[in-house]
Amino acid sequence: MFTHPKIRALLAVVATMLLSPTATAAEFSGIRDNGAFFSEPAKAEAGRNIAEIGRRFKKDLVVETFGAVPDDIKQGVDLRDRAAVKSMFEQWTVKQARQQNVNGIYILLSKDPAHLQVVVGNETQRTVFTLGDRDALVGTMLAKLRGKQNDAALLAGVNFVGSAMKNHALARSRGPVPTKVEAPDEKPNPWGWVIAAVLGAGAAWLVVRVIRSIFSGGGAAGSAATPGAGGGGFFSSLLGGMFGAAAGMWLYNQFSGHHGSNSEQGGGDDSESRRRDSDYSGSGDTFSDDSGGSDIGGGDSGGGDSGGGDF
Repeated sequence: MFTHPKIRALLAVVATMLLSPTATAAEFSGIRDNGAFFSEPAKAEAGRNIAEIGRRFKKDLVVETFGAVPDDIKQGVDLRDRAAVKSMFEQWTVKQARQQNVNGIYILLSKDPAHLQVVVGNETQRTVFTLGDRDALVGTMLAKLRGKQNDAALLAGVNFVGSAMKNHALARSRGPVPTKVEAPDEKPNPWGWVIAAVLGAGAAWLVVRVIRSIFSGGGAAGSAATPGAGGGGFFSSLLGGMFGAAAGMWLYNQFSGHHGSNSEQGGGDDSESRRRDSDYSGSGDTFSDDSGGSDIGGGDSGGGDSGGGDF
């Protein structure tokens, strides 16, 4: 089947075209609990929220846990040196995010040594999850992890990410706070009283013409005053008055400086939100060495303070 060389070549080109759009997609978005940190119910709930984040904001959220640091990562690192350990986790987490082509947020948890590290992509920082959000996420999860509430740490972290992205997306859709553009000179306009007088006279003229047209018979008055005009005195007076009022408003705008320009600034191009991350910034810290105690994967799935439910 499909033995003809041209057909095989065509199929190869089509396959390449179909697969190329996914070449830049993240390898995985969800939870890899290799270190057995979380219970199955907690992972199921968090997985649903992570899927919703991907659907709504087109961003990846990867949570990956390890029972221990791989030998090739910790080689040559003094695990008793806190600064060296911190640097090791920073480099390791960025490496993981790059290898998996994460377009969003990558969370790494290690049991031995006990450490949490979070990295955020550079484009994600600019749009839906800032470095301040990253630090707040680290603080939220560390508080739970140090209290041996691993499931609560997972759920609170995932829900925090979703809420932060939602808030940033809403703020971007509304644009910057409108700013009134003030005129450089706020002195009273010397033509103001003249303009007011002209507009008042025009309004009075309009009222008089309308009343005269109504009580004088409209068409007859128009025919007598202007032979061959064909009547229509009321409507011609009304249109004339409307034209005069419009002209008066135009003159007012020109002299008063209100030329119809926009007085509010806002909006903006949102195309940068579609750019993929190419670099990452991380933050993290250690938590208690016995964090993997008997409560890991236990019954505290979200607890009462995990922020559970949909973000």
